[in-house]
Amino acid sequence: MTFSTELIEAGTPVLNHIMAHPFVKGIGDGKLSKQALMFYVTQDYNYLNEFLHSDAVALLKSTSREDMQIISQQIDFLLNSESEAHKNFCEVAGTSYASLQGQPMTPTTKLYTNHMLETLKSGDLIDIIAAMTPCPWTYGEIGDRLVEQGKNTADNVFTPWIELYANDDDADETPEQFPFFDILDREAPKYSRERLDQVKRSFLESCEFEWDFWEQSFYQKDWQFLPGVELPVNTSAKAK
Repeated sequence: MTFSTELIEAGTPVLNHIMAHPFVKGIGDGKLSKQALMFYVTQDYNYLNEFLHSDAVALLKSTSREDMQIISQQIDFLLNSESEAHKNFCEVAGTSYASLQGQPMTPTTKLYTNHMLETLKSGDLIDIIAAMTPCPWTYGEIGDRLVEQGKNTADNVFTPWIELYANDDDADETPEQFPFFDILDREAPKYSRERLDQVKRSFLESCEFEWDFWEQSFYQKDWQFLPGVELPVNTSAKAK
């Protein structure tokens, strides 16, 4: 069994809970509250900024052109394509993308990004990639599964979001073929079983943080005793 297969088997129960989450089901059904959509965008914008920092450090720690290309492609997607998913949510919510940027991090977003940033301080390439992988892996699975369920219909307002994350390649592609898993499989033989268990733990923590992210967005979970996310009062502004 490859290390990536081991990670996927361990993370699939969390992925199944993500698929059953009311936010993800709402994407499939085309029905989510404006408040949930706006909350998600404010926090995902914050999260992706830190994800880019992880990508940058991973690029510096890479020693092969193959790994560098994989990470560079991820950076390109984040900078030039992923904003389309945010804009889809903003359009449905009736607000502008710019108005939701620069908001404070919530507790969940802060915990998740701190988890990733910790690997930058003390981890190797395998640690950084393991902490990052659950985000693109679970989103790709969400897109693929919603397409398999026939949710990307013309009348679903979230079809652009679904199709952005769904796999465009051969339908027979397996999760193990996701490029970040390739990096993990190349790095894994360098480490002991005890060390790989630590990497696996970090991967699974990020999987759980992914579920937490959907949870906080659906229920708008913010700081209880501190000023938190200030969503714009006028939600009817033209989407950008």
